[in-house]
Amino acid sequence: MNYQEFVGSVTGFLRDVLPCGTELNLIPLEKNNGVILDGLSIRREGERAAPAIYLDSYYQDYLAGSSLGQIQDTILECCEDLDLSGQFDTDFFADYRKVRPTVVYKLIHYEKNRELLKRIPHVPFLDLAVVFYCLLPDTPVGNATVLIYNSHMEYWNISCGELYRDAKHNTPRLLPAEIKAMSQVLFELSDGLDCPEEDQIPMYVLTNSRRALGAACILYDKILMYCAQWLGCGYYLLPSSVHEMILIPKEAVTNERELTAMVRDINQTQVRRTEVLSDQIYFYSPESGQLSMVKE
Repeated sequence: MNYQEFVGSVTGFLRDVLPCGTELNLIPLEKNNGVILDGLSIRREGERAAPAIYLDSYYQDYLAGSSLGQIQDTILECCEDLDLSGQFDTDFFADYRKVRPTVVYKLIHYEKNRELLKRIPHVPFLDLAVVFYCLLPDTPVGNATVLIYNSHMEYWNISCGELYRDAKHNTPRLLPAEIKAMSQVLFELSDGLDCPEEDQIPMYVLTNSRRALGAACILYDKILMYCAQWLGCGYYLLPSSVHEMILIPKEAVTNERELTAMVRDINQTQVRRTEVLSDQIYFYSPESGQLSMVKE
């Protein structure tokens, strides 16, 4: 079964089993780095909110061996969990005074998102862009994020500068930074199993408390200087993904080109296209207090 046949089968199944009046629409949604994913919009009769389910990941499960019936049951269960009636304040975004405490920022690549950046407020930063979203914890569907568009900004009658000011205040508070040795991170991710000792380059992971969109921690006030003091020297920053930065002490690096090659290889082979941040590496100098791109 190819992808189009899979989509047709899933939507047909949902039309048969969901309550009468439920509206289903397949909508192409632009994600990070220009990646377009199919979102199945599900609007129940009488509801204003229409959550979307991404079908691409379910198709990958099908290709990996999951049965169509299992996948359909999983999607149906997800649809039932998306009942937002009476649980979500859809008028929330009408008032920026309510929105303001939820505004945070993240980093994306500038060139790879040039078309998207035409439609969203942003601030250039090195080869990246600072963009803004609303962080809505503990919604009926879990933690939710809503990207802020120019249309939102115009509706609220605010400037990009105001968004940046509010995000600069909120992000470290809502998503505090964490820095740990790579060995400790791997130990935690493996449920406490012993991992091989790092016998080559010492690496440290900088991210936030949710380990989501944590590369933006490098924007926090004084965080780069704190990391330099913690490491005891200047250091390179490798964009592992939009979720974290890897820090490597300067004294442990003999060849910058090898670091760049490693980042590019990881981006091409191990990181989802929507989660790639940059192929560029950076260096922080505690003497100058500046973060800069490492030129090839």
